[in-house]
Order: sequence, then structure tokens, then C-alpha cells
Amino acid sequence: MFKTIIKTALRVFWKERAYALLNVLGLTVGITASMLLLIYIQGEKQYDQFYSDVDRIYQMMENQDYSGTVFTTSANPGPLKDAMKEAMPEVEHFAQFTWEQERLFTNGDQSFKETGRVASEDFFHIFSIKFIEGSKENSLVEPTVLYLSQSLKEKIFGENIALGQSLSVNGWGEYRVGGVFEDVPTTSSMTFDFVMPYEPWFRQNDWLEDWGNNGIRGMVKLQPGVDYQAFNEKIEGFVKERNEGSVVDLFLFPLKDLYLKGSWEDGKQSGGRIVYVRLFSVVAIFILVIACINFMNLSTARSTKRAKEVGVKKVVGSSRKQLVFQFIGESTIMALISALLSGLFISLLIPSLNELIQRELAFSYQNVNQIGLLIGVGLTVGVLAGSYPAMILSSFKPVSVLKGSFKTSGWSNGIRKGLVVFQFLISTFLIISTLVIHQQMEFVKNKNLGYQKENIVYLPIEGDLANEQSAELFMSRVLDNPSFTNITVASNTPINIGSSTSGGYSWEGKTDQNETLFNVLQVGEGFIETLGMEMLEGRTFDPNLVSDTLNVIINEQTAKAMNVEDPLNYPVTFWGRTGKVIGIVKDFHFSSLHQNIDPIVISLRPENANYFIAKMNGNTEAGIGYLEDLTKELNPNYPFTYRFLDETYENLYRGETTIGLLANYFSGIAIFISLLGLFGLASFAAEQRIKEIGIRKVLGAGILNLMLIMSKGFLVLVGIGFLIAAPLAYFFMDNWLGDFEYRIQISAIVFLIAGVASLLITIMTVGYHSIRAASANPVKSLRYE
Repeated sequence: MFKTIIKTALRVFWKERAYALLNVLGLTVGITASMLLLIYIQGEKQYDQFYSDVDRIYQMMENQDYSGTVFTTSANPGPLKDAMKEAMPEVEHFAQFTWEQERLFTNGDQSFKETGRVASEDFFHIFSIKFIEGSKENSLVEPTVLYLSQSLKEKIFGENIALGQSLSVNGWGEYRVGGVFEDVPTTSSMTFDFVMPYEPWFRQNDWLEDWGNNGIRGMVKLQPGVDYQAFNEKIEGFVKERNEGSVVDLFLFPLKDLYLKGSWEDGKQSGGRIVYVRLFSVVAIFILVIACINFMNLSTARSTKRAKEVGVKKVVGSSRKQLVFQFIGESTIMALISALLSGLFISLLIPSLNELIQRELAFSYQNVNQIGLLIGVGLTVGVLAGSYPAMILSSFKPVSVLKGSFKTSGWSNGIRKGLVVFQFLISTFLIISTLVIHQQMEFVKNKNLGYQKENIVYLPIEGDLANEQSAELFMSRVLDNPSFTNITVASNTPINIGSSTSGGYSWEGKTDQNETLFNVLQVGEGFIETLGMEMLEGRTFDPNLVSDTLNVIINEQTAKAMNVEDPLNYPVTFWGRTGKVIGIVKDFHFSSLHQNIDPIVISLRPENANYFIAKMNGNTEAGIGYLEDLTKELNPNYPFTYRFLDETYENLYRGETTIGLLANYFSGIAIFISLLGLFGLASFAAEQRIKEIGIRKVLGAGILNLMLIMSKGFLVLVGIGFLIAAPLAYFFMDNWLGDFEYRIQISAIVFLIAGVASLLITIMTVGYHSIRAASANPVKSLRYE
């Protein structure tokens, strides 16, 4: 039986090779696109899942309530680790660690600038990474013993044993290598190439000892069987019990969910990457559905071509069950051929996908799971796509077929039209969504941030440049070069301030109702001028006035938060220094447009600066070359590194930009598959109406008139799809835009463009067959009659 099905299928494919090719092409493109999306989704879901006991590992989080506004952060007070380990028996391990930090490692005459973490002794007991040299036992206990990744060890020591070797860490002295661990997998949300002991860093940053400061992160591993939600109720007020007036409530969040669901709004988990995972899961299903619809439509549309075959087979004894198996078998063979071709295309396309999304996804015919998934998708598509045509074809009555009185049912035609509507509903939905994403990304790129981000370069203050005299020499030499117009220093860039305080900023009349989180930026002279910010009131810092080291500049949001009649020249205390507000700068965006502009306090403290920030006049190539030569001269032990401010800003939206590009590509694929189906149906419709067209031409109908007759049925279906898709797309995209505090309004022009695009696509696709049929000699089409 299977041999007969295969032989019949190959015969039918060859006889109807044009339609077989359309079906195979549609299914191949559909399966390829869906599999690429599924591999991407699978890669996203694998983040942090490789750690043993991942179900017991949690990030320590805080909700900070400032006058009803809840701010969620992963930063914790320094004393929290020891206090919680002592008070909470449910805690098996508690590790504190920093954000990523850069260190310069020197081995002989070689230097390497690398990124890693400072961490406490439980770190490797929570993050179960295999050790190649040394052991995790008693790790990170000794203050001068550090740990390297395998790739960093090979970079520094080559093939030699690193265990016990000495390294010089700039600014921290000599360290001994206590172990080498395997490289952290790319599916880890936390990366590090080295881990240094916590105690020396903790002692150097003694402000961490205050329960009111947050500058360290914590990861907890609970004892087996502990319910973390019940534990969360127990620790909620842990900080408040130890710090009177605290606004902090603690909670644990599962590490396994952190990558996909690590986004909070008003103290509750909201959105995150899981939104895009769900979105692309739906898109993958939609694309497969569109491909299946194409197959079903083309198969049922050409049912009259196989009616006599069905009639003859039924007369000679074939049962309906046998015919169903035959037709499903044909569709399954076609789907499996498409699936195998898809594997080839996936192998060719996945490097480009990796480059786009900055991942290391892989596909291999030797991967049993991936091949199993591919074949499974092929079988599923074959059975689902073939079931409906099989039921239609096998239901033909042999008497009607062989008499020549057979006609396809109105019900079958109605189903086919409904499927076309559904196809274009999805395609139109994707077109509208893509247009909205594109408009929002353009809005983000062109938004006036309140400062100039173009031609602004920044580089770290490190090594010899951290010396005050060297820093001043560096800045004066930069200003001597015609490529630069301004230079200043700051604790951070205006895009990533990363420092904040609540109780550290106060004024006369401040009450609990004024409890606010103030972002902090410490700068040198000329900061406001270099960034091109606008002063609303007052003045900028004057380095000739010693008193300005006590004074501050605030933004409009801070002025509102202070709630005083006139904040200008108002006395304030900031981090132990009492001065006054000398200026109010116009609000500027120092985080992504997902968030509101928050209060900020700017102080003149160049000694705490971490970056040089320079404005260039547009001659960037010459300017960067000069900076590199100057850095090598004044700071020879450190590699030259720099960033442009506008590039850093664009990186804030890398996720949205990538999503937008993926949406473009996969929307195009969905539209292409829909067009293949429409192309096939239009071809069949033209073939079915060839005699009607011939008669109309004889009676005087023109080509334009015939095109309209041929196209209007399809245009109506596409129009219905658009009318359904438009409100659905508006609802979903308005919800997506809700994640941005600063956003576009969805305009009617988006729907107009999508509608016109759908109509033009339909007219061009159907028009090709219409013109071809209308241009044919009517004598040939009527000769048989």
C-alpha cells in the first residue's frame, strides 16, 4: 500500500509539477522560517538552565517605595549577606558580587584588560561551574587569590599550568591564581572571565557597610524543599527591621526566570524578553498555518482535476479510507521533502541569524533533537495540511464524476475563501506591526534627549590618567587639538548614570512625603557646556569658586520633588556637604525612553570622575587617532578604549531594533508565502474561466475590464482580511507601545499604507494571470466547443 502511495504521489507530482513546485516552495519557506524562530526561542529559553540545582537559586531583589512610586532593583545593602545567613536557616548559600568590572592583568611584559566580578566565598557553590585547575572548595576566601576562566588562562599563560602562578592586578597588587574554571556558557545571563575575592573590595568601599546604601548584588541558594514564596513573606521587612526609615522590601526571584522575565513595573514583574518569545512563537505558528493553508487551497482548488481518478478508483473497489490515506500520504511526502530542503536552508541561514541577534545558535543534521523536531514539523504539517483536501477529494460520488455532472460544492469554495481571508489577515497584521515598530524606533533615534549625543566620545579614566596632574595634562593636550571643542570629566555618561541616593540629598522642610530616589552625577567643569544641555535658571559650575564644590545643579524633576517655592539658591545638603542649588537644568533623558525622566543631582566633584567626555568638531578619524596616540603616551600600560555616546544610546534599544528586523524579515516571509498561494489560486481561476474570458473578448470586453472581473473576488477577500486585522493590530501594538514612557501615537497613515500595500500586492499577483488570460487568442480557448 505504501509503495502504491509513493508511486502515485510521484506520478501526480510530475504531472502537476507547477503546482507541486508551488506547494513545495511554500512549505519549504514556511518550515524554514518557523524552525529558525523555534531554534531562536529554544535558545532564549535555555538561558541559565545549565546550572545544577537551578530551581533553588534566586536573585535577591528589592522594592523601594518612594512616596507611592515603587522602584525595583537587584542592588542590595552590604551587611545583608552576613545578617541573612545568620538569621535565616532556610539559606544554604548567599553570595554577594559586583556588576561587571574591568581589571588590567599584567604577566611579565604582557598586559590584558578583562571583564569579571568581585564576589564572596559562596559564589562558586551557587554557580556550579566546573573547575579545570584547582577546586571551588574554600574558594574566594583568601584576599589575594583570584580565579580565571579557561579562555583567559590560555590568553595569559598559554598551555602552562596557571594554578599558583602570580599576576599583577593594576590598582590591587599581586594576586595568585587559585583555580581555573570552564568558560561561562553563552546561555548565561551573567558573564565573567575572572572572579576576585570580595573582602578587599568591600574594605575599600566602606560605604557598603551602611544599611541605607545599595551597591552590591546578591544570589541565594535555598535549602532543599524551601518554598521561596513563603520565604519572601518572611524576609519582606528584613531591611526595615535593621534600618529605621528604610523604604526597602526584599524578595527573591528565580534565576531560571530572570533572563526572560527580569522586568518590573510598580514593584511587580511585567513584560521582559518573554513577551518577544511569546510573540515569535505565535509568528512561527502563523507562518506554518499560512503554508498549510496554501497547500489546502491549492489541493482543493484543483479537486476537479482529480475527480475522475477518484471516481474510477471508487468504481474498481477503493474505499474512502484508502483514498484518504493516499491523499494524506501524498501531502506528507511533499511536506517531508520540504522539511529536508528546509534543513539545508536553515544551515545556510543560521550564521546570518546569529550575526543579527548576537547569539551562537546552531543547527546540525547530527543533532537528534533538532532533526527530530524538523521531521516532526514536516509530518505534522503533512497530516494537517493534507487532511482537509483528503476528506474533500475522497467524498466525490463516482456516478456524478463519471457522468460529467460533478461540481465542487459551495461549502468547499466557502472554506477556501475563508482560508484566503485568514492568510491575508495574518499578513496585514504583520505589515501593520512592522510599520509601528519601525516608526517607534525612528522616534527613539530622532528624539531630542536634552543633550547632544552626536560627535561625543568618552573614554575611561584609568591607570596613570587617574592621577590628577596626568588627567589635567591629558585634557589640556586634547583641547590643543583642532579636532576637539570641549572636554570634561564625569562619574558616568549621561546615558548610564548608575548611582543614586535618597537620604543623601536633603533640604530644609524635607519630610517623609518627599522621600525620593535621586540619581547622582559627579562632574568636572564644562560638563553642561560639553553636552550642550539647556539651563533653565541659574548658572553652571565655576571652577574658580571653591564654594561650588558644595553646590549642586538639579533638573526640573528634582525641583518638583523638593516642593519649595523657589529651589534656586535654596540651601541643600548633599552627601555631607552643605551648599545651595545654583542652577536648574532642563530635563534630559539619562535612561531609555521606556522610563520617565527621574530626579537628578549634579555636583562638582571631578575627583570622583570615571570618564573623560570630549566633544569633536566632526573630524572623528583624525580625532580618534590623536586620542589613541596621546593615551599611549600618557598611559602606556593600558589599551586604548573609547565609545561614542550616540552608539551607546542605540545599544539601549538593541533588543527592540533586533526584534524590528526579525519582524521585517518574517513578515516578508509570511507575505511571500501568502502570495505563492494567491499566485496558484489565481492561475487556477484563470484556467477555469478561460472559455468565459474567450467569450467576453469576442463580445468586446477589454483587457482592463477582464482584469477587474478576475481580480474583484480576490480583492474582496483581501479587504475582509484587512478589516479584521486592523483593529487587532491596533490593540496589540498599542499594548507594545505601552512599555515606552515616550512613544508615538498610532496614526491612520499606518493602516492606509498596510491596506494599499495589500491591495497592490493582490492586484499585481492576480493581474499577472488576468493579463495573460485576457491577452490569449479567444479562438484557441473556444475551439473545443
